[in-house]
Amino acid sequence: MQSSTELPPDKRASGLPVAAPGAPAEKAPGANRPSSPYIILTGNPNCGKTTLFNALTGLRAKVGNYAGVTVERKEGRLLGAPAGLDARVLDLPGTYSLSPQSLDEQISRDVLLNRLPELPAPSLIVVVVDASNLQRNLYYATQVIELGYPTVIALNMIDVAEANGLSIDTEKLSKELGVPVAPIVASTAQGLPELKRQVAALRAQEPT
Repeated sequence: MQSSTELPPDKRASGLPVAAPGAPAEKAPGANRPSSPYIILTGNPNCGKTTLFNALTGLRAKVGNYAGVTVERKEGRLLGAPAGLDARVLDLPGTYSLSPQSLDEQISRDVLLNRLPELPAPSLIVVVVDASNLQRNLYYATQVIELGYPTVIALNMIDVAEANGLSIDTEKLSKELGVPVAPIVASTAQGLPELKRQVAALRAQEPT
């Protein structure tokens, strides 16, 4: 079977400012403080991100627009979270990089860089990665990891990858990226309990 755990050769070639580990980039003065932590879902288009969002929030989403633009803003409360994790989940528009080519991608970048006054800085980021198209998806994932926020990789569509003959060593991938990796199938909720456990574990490490 084919192994697919190599990182993109230009992992650090984005030219973006890189924060020190654990330190968010470009913190906006006077940014709103969250009443509950915000978990940001981000990823390439068609990676299954919104399917995961629906699974995490039970389709009980609040849908509106970001201030001053027509880009849809979708958020909901995390359901079935471990004790002590009362969090909201924000589903960002799909994007291929932090160098935006559209208004949707600009909104995603601005949320991640804490440039929108109506939103607090992310408490934690879940990057949804299509396991069947790993190389392309990891380019964006590594850009987000470099921002320095607590991050989990949700390795989605692992069933499709296996059906295509791909064998992904998630432990090795986690070591290469320096963040937890949770293999999931969002459409069937496979792996979601472990993803929530990893999210809760990262949150527990953060200072209160």
